[in-house]
Amino acid sequence: MIRHPRDGAAAAPVAFDAAGAAILLVHLAAAIASRSVAWPEITTPAYLWSRGWILYRDVKFLHTPGLIGLLALAFRIGGPQTWIVRAFAIAGPLAGHGFVLRYTRGIPLLRRVLVSAFFLVSVFVADGNAVWPVAAMAALSVPITVALTKESWWRAGLLIGAAILMKQTAAYVLAVVVLVLLARRSFRALVPLVMGASAPYAAALAAFAALGAASEMLRWTILVPFQVQEVTFAPSLFTLGVLGLALLPTAVAAALEKSPRVPSAAWLLAVGLGFLLLCYPNFLMLQTVAALPCLAVGAGRLLELVSVRLAPAVAAFLLVFTLSRGIVAAADATFDGTVLFWNDDPDLNAVVERLRRSPPETRVHSELWANVLPRSARLPPGHIWVHPWLRWYFEVENVRVRVLTAARAAGTIWVGYRSALPGGERIGAYAVEVVR
Repeated sequence: MIRHPRDGAAAAPVAFDAAGAAILLVHLAAAIASRSVAWPEITTPAYLWSRGWILYRDVKFLHTPGLIGLLALAFRIGGPQTWIVRAFAIAGPLAGHGFVLRYTRGIPLLRRVLVSAFFLVSVFVADGNAVWPVAAMAALSVPITVALTKESWWRAGLLIGAAILMKQTAAYVLAVVVLVLLARRSFRALVPLVMGASAPYAAALAAFAALGAASEMLRWTILVPFQVQEVTFAPSLFTLGVLGLALLPTAVAAALEKSPRVPSAAWLLAVGLGFLLLCYPNFLMLQTVAALPCLAVGAGRLLELVSVRLAPAVAAFLLVFTLSRGIVAAADATFDGTVLFWNDDPDLNAVVERLRRSPPETRVHSELWANVLPRSARLPPGHIWVHPWLRWYFEVENVRVRVLTAARAAGTIWVGYRSALPGGERIGAYAVEVVR
């Protein structure tokens, strides 16, 4: 067992880290200038929850409630403001970058900058500047590895459980950790680890039981994901290659590391791999963002472990990977500070202004992907909602029929594309029509 792991790069005296602070400011400036993404599957349920609707009972949604609950609380306090959405998009990767800097503090400055660039470019090319559970989990991945290295099994379990409470597929991390512990014959660690990982979900389930929605939470977070076939894609060779190359430095560091450090390269590899598995089954790079802090710290660890002769080769590998991915990120970058699916579309902004002029009690049914409801501060009819583009959930609880039945009530405002509402009031690419 590990009794006194050496802290390696983290052993520097506690002092103000001017270089780390400067790098974080660069990250923050880049995130503020860049376009972020407010995924409506997260932001609209959070808004409805902030207005008193109950998740899973009234708002049909597949993910666990952690991130949505935090965003709902923020909306409840400050309203569905753009700055709140942007703060949630930035916070997770920024915190993850802070942990990267904390555990690469002992390496030379230029190499440290290279590791941070590797992390930052990987985040942006994966669209990680977004309100999405896996992006928020970036704040948890390195602390999980630290707790595992220190054999703080209960704490590690709680942190993994916090990730699971944001998106249940974070259970992949728990599975990988359990397999490692079984391989090491660390059987006594399993009970506190699994209990800790189960505690956040159990607490949330108890809270929903108090609201009368425990069965709905169980159905939508555990049963429905296995019952309903979501969009799946076979991974391309390019995607697998990128993931493999990003993982390679940490894997080599785990092979080379002889004396344990905090966090250990072996646990960085295990937790990073667990978070990479979240990209299954649709293999979107966004689903890998939580792994990036572990992979960046692992890359920094490799630069510490290799000989002076081999360190330039490792640095060159990271530089080539970062530049090649950075070209991809720069090609698609938009530096206008807007939020995709929120306020980036002038026509949608005009629709929102039109809806805001309607009486506050007016019910709005939107067939658009974007965040019409939180932007307009209006509620849908019938006290039931499911995103109109997530068709694979429509048959569960007959939810789509119930939504459309409620939306046919007189006075309801429908919002859709002009082609779908030919008789409505035209606003750019969209139309607004009142049910008579």
